[in-house]
Amino acid sequence: MNNTRKGLFWNIRHSWWILLPFTFALNWVAFLYIGMKVKNKRWTKYGLIYAIPFFLHSISIRIFEGNSLDTAWGIAFLIGGVISISHAFKVRKEFLTRLEASQFAKRYLDETFIHQIESEYGLNSDVPKDAHFDRPVPTTVFTRGTLTRQS
Repeated sequence: MNNTRKGLFWNIRHSWWILLPFTFALNWVAFLYIGMKVKNKRWTKYGLIYAIPFFLHSISIRIFEGNSLDTAWGIAFLIGGVISISHAFKVRKEFLTRLEASQFAKRYLDETFIHQIESEYGLNSDVPKDAHFDRPVPTTVFTRGTLTRQS
């Protein structure tokens, strides 16, 4: 499957988008989703490229009824669908790895930000002294001494 630390259930739960290319009509949605989810511009561009035959085929059905252009766009639509299926399986592993890394990085940034705020205002005594930041206390914060618990 995939060698992420999250496990099999996590991999399956975040791979639901792989079913979209099998519909042929929503193959482009899958790539837009994964591109936006992990902020990968290349996959978002592929989603837009896969959307071109879909929209042109939809437009040509309405405008050119029974024309060879309609058939050409239909063939391009099917070929794009088959290519997107293989492309989806190819990028799945990289998507799961990037998703896991982005979730880890977000959690790390959140914890760092919380520790920074606690350190600046002296709210947490568990933070080591060398982790305190040398920013001045904002003027809107009144210093009334140490924080004490009131009953």
